[in-house]
Amino acid sequence: MVSVAFSTIMLRLGVALLLGALVGLERESNEHSAGLRTNALVSLGCAMFTIISAYGFSGLLGETHVQVDPTRIASYVVAGIGFLGAGAIFRLQDKEKVKGLTTAAAIWVVAAIGMACGAGMLWEAVALTVLVLVVLIGLRYVEPLIVLTRASSIHHIEIEVDETEATHLMKRLYELCARQEATMESVTVRKKDGIEAIKFMCKVEDKASIPRLLDDLRTQAGVQMVDVDIKGSQIGDT
Repeated sequence: MVSVAFSTIMLRLGVALLLGALVGLERESNEHSAGLRTNALVSLGCAMFTIISAYGFSGLLGETHVQVDPTRIASYVVAGIGFLGAGAIFRLQDKEKVKGLTTAAAIWVVAAIGMACGAGMLWEAVALTVLVLVVLIGLRYVEPLIVLTRASSIHHIEIEVDETEATHLMKRLYELCARQEATMESVTVRKKDGIEAIKFMCKVEDKASIPRLLDDLRTQAGVQMVDVDIKGSQIGDT
C-alpha cells in the first residue's frame, strides 16, 4: 500500500489553500463574483481530490479483478469545474455584454493549481500562480491599448426602420457599405411593434467614411433612427 505522511498532506493542502486565496484576492479586489473564499475552496478541494485519487485506493492494488486508475478522479474534477465556472458567466441585457469569462477561466486555472499541489508539484503550482497573477494584473494595463487600436476601425451601427421597408434596406446594406469601402462582419435583426432594429458591425480603413455611410443610411426609405457606437459590445471582464 502506498502511503504518504499526514504532515505532507497538510503541507500540500496548505499551499493549495494559500495559492488559491491569492488568485481569489485579486478577483475579490475587483468585485467579481468568485472571490477569495471561492477560489481558496476550489484549490483546496481539487488538491484533496488529487490526493485521494493518488493514495486513497492504493490498498486495492494487486487485488484480483480490481483495476485502479488514479487519473479517473482527477479527470472528473476537471470536467466538474466547468459547471462551477459557468455560474460565474452572465450576460448584461442592456449592453449586449458578456461578463465573467475571465473569472470563469481563473476558476479553471485555480483547479489546476490545486491539483498540482495535491500531486506534490508545489513549485510548479507556485510558478503557475505567479503567471496567473501576471495575466490578471499585468495584462489589465496592456489590454486597453490593444482593444483601443482594434476598436478604432470597428463601429457598431444600429438602424430602426419600418417593418415594411426592412427587407429592402437589408438588401441595400451591403451595397451602401461597399460604396464607402466598409466591411460588414455581423448582422442581427430584432422586431418590435412594427419596427425592426438592425444591428451590424462595420469595419473601415478610413474613419471618415463612417459619417458618409450614416448619411446614406438616414436617406433610405422607412429609416427612423441611425446610431453608431465605436466601442460596441465587449466580451470578458477585467
